[in-house]
This record gives sequence, structure tokens and C-alpha cells, in this order.
Amino acid sequence: MKIYWLARFAPALLVCSQVYSQSPGSESFEDLARKAGELLDSRPAEAAALYKQALAIRSDWAEGWMSLGGALYQVDRYAECTDALRKGIALSPKIGTAWAFLGLCEAELGDPDQALVDIRKGEELGLAISWQFEMAVRVRAAQLLIKSSGFDEAPAQLMPIAAKYENSPALQQTMGLASMGIAAAYSELPAERRAVVDLTGKAAWLSAIQHPEEAKAAYNELLQKYPNEPGVHFAYSLYLAETDSVAALAEAKKEAKIDPKHWPNLIVVGSLSTRQGEAEPAKKALREALKYAPAKYRWLCHIEMGRAHLIADEIEPAISELQSAARLMPASPQVHFFLAQAYRRAGRKEDAHKESLEFEKLKAQVDPAGVPGFRPFGGAGRN
Repeated sequence: MKIYWLARFAPALLVCSQVYSQSPGSESFEDLARKAGELLDSRPAEAAALYKQALAIRSDWAEGWMSLGGALYQVDRYAECTDALRKGIALSPKIGTAWAFLGLCEAELGDPDQALVDIRKGEELGLAISWQFEMAVRVRAAQLLIKSSGFDEAPAQLMPIAAKYENSPALQQTMGLASMGIAAAYSELPAERRAVVDLTGKAAWLSAIQHPEEAKAAYNELLQKYPNEPGVHFAYSLYLAETDSVAALAEAKKEAKIDPKHWPNLIVVGSLSTRQGEAEPAKKALREALKYAPAKYRWLCHIEMGRAHLIADEIEPAISELQSAARLMPASPQVHFFLAQAYRRAGRKEDAHKESLEFEKLKAQVDPAGVPGFRPFGGAGRN
């Protein structure tokens, strides 16, 4: 997705270049800065050359470094763009838009982890440029998460812009990928697969933005058109999970028959089976999930396996699984919540107290919704 820097970015930087025009002998700098700004959108390569000349005169001009980065981004010179943006950020580190743009450049350079760190920094500081820019940044971040199998995090990334941009095709496509558990770019899919993603995304997005009747109709259409398409029953299971866990489990089991290697769905089968008190089917599904889940998400298998052992009153295996989850994901408040439960049932009061304190500390930091009813992938397509 190409994103243009827009000349209006400059005022959002809160760096006042007029200060320089008041300094003796700064006319040449002022002229170069003005010309560069005029050409920023229409002729970015020429603008970049002018910004470099101006910055040779005043290397402490934060706005100039950031705008140079914008010009370089438009002509696909991403390495130079990141260098310019970092210099600008070093001079003026509280400009959220610059951090977000740095993240976009890093994504183009194949560094998705750092890109997400910097995009989130930008979001924290505020994206004060235009609605197009905010949407592009959030969609790109969600796409990066999806490519790394962060299917639950991606919809959460999009929700802050739901009220304004509810009919955006890009939003719905991205939601479709997340809801179906497809770790790929939309552009990489064949046309017939895109059609399924489009309809799934429409249904999931309608649910997420609280249009229940329209969402229900869209899911019905999805199931009628594509009953055997991989990912469809997984998406529908997530939709049903909040209100009808029995039906949700039935849908997840249908998905497991269509695509037995769909690891997010296998985790959902395990989680929903545990909620129904079915420990053995849960453990069976979770053992399969462990075969296919990426290393960074295996902690979800272990936490759900620990819960399955708990409902079967198998306390020591539960502790072992939850300890594995804690080693893999120590920052998860949910892991410490269930580990505290397991220790308490084992009579290990001191360990239980320690885990409870860790849970409270982490919960205060992230404020997870409904920790006791923890559900993996609960954010995608939730109704």
C-alpha cells in the first residue's frame, strides 16, 4: 500500500521553521525550505534534493529531516528514508506521525518487528496528519501482525478507527484474513480465495462494529456460499463463541475436518472443549495444535492444555503445562492467573500468592478483558 507524505504533515510536527527566517543570513535556507515544501507531493525526488541542501545549512532542522524522509519514501528509497526520519526523531522525539512513518519504512525494508514497535510508539504519541494516514498506518500494522500469525491482535489494531471508516475495503479485507487465520497478504491470494476473504471480512467487521443483524445475515450468506472453504467455519466459530459456545465448538470441529492443520482452530477446539468440561478431546486437539503452531504462539497451546488438565483434576500436569506457558510468555497476565489457581489447588500457597501478585501487576498494565474467561483468538469477529 503506497502512502503519500502530504504537504500538510509539516504543520503537525510542531516545529516552527519561521524561527529561522528571523535569523540574519538565513534567506537561502528559507528559500530552499519553501521550494522543497511546495514540491513535496508533486515532485518528491526534487523536493528531497532541496531538503538535503537546506539541511546542509541547518542540520538541526527536525521538520526538514522528517519531510526529507517523506519525500524519499515516495520514491521508494526506504533505507535513506529511515535514516532521515531517525535524525528528525532524535531532534524532536514526541512527533507520533514521524514514528509511525518510520515504522512504515521499516516494514518495506523487511523488519516487521521493529516496524510494529515504532508504529505503536507513533499511535501512543498521536497521529496528527490526516484520516487517510491514520487508516493506512493501522491497516499496515494489522497486516504485519497477520503475516506473523497475530490473528487476535490484528482486529484490535483496527478497532480505534472503526467508527469513521466502517465501509473501507482495506479494513474488511484485513479483518477477513485475521478471522480466517490466513497468514498471508491479500494480494497473494487467488481471486476465488479473495472472494471468500471479502465476505468473511464484511461479516466479521459488521460484528465488530456492533451491527448484529447485518453481521448475522452476512455470516449466513458466507456459510451458504462457501460451506467447505478452509477458514470459514473457524471464523464463524469465533463469531458464536461469546453467545453460544456449544454451537461455536461444533463449527470449530467442522473446520478441523476441512483443515486438520489449522492450528488456531485446533486451539479454539481445545479451549471450547475445556469450557464444556471435555478434557480429553481438548487435550487431543491441543497436542495437534502444538505440531503446527509457530514457536511464538505455542504458549497458547500450553495455557489451554493446563486448563484442560485442571478440569480433569490433574494438578501436577496442569502446573507443568502452565509453567511452560509462563516461560514462553511471562508477560501474559492470563498465564499467571491460571498458574496461581493450579498452585492453590496443589496446596502451594506461597507460589500461588506470588503468581497472584504477578497477575495483578500485569493486569494493571494491560487491563485484559475477562481474564478468568480467557479465550484465544477471541478478538477476531467477536459479536
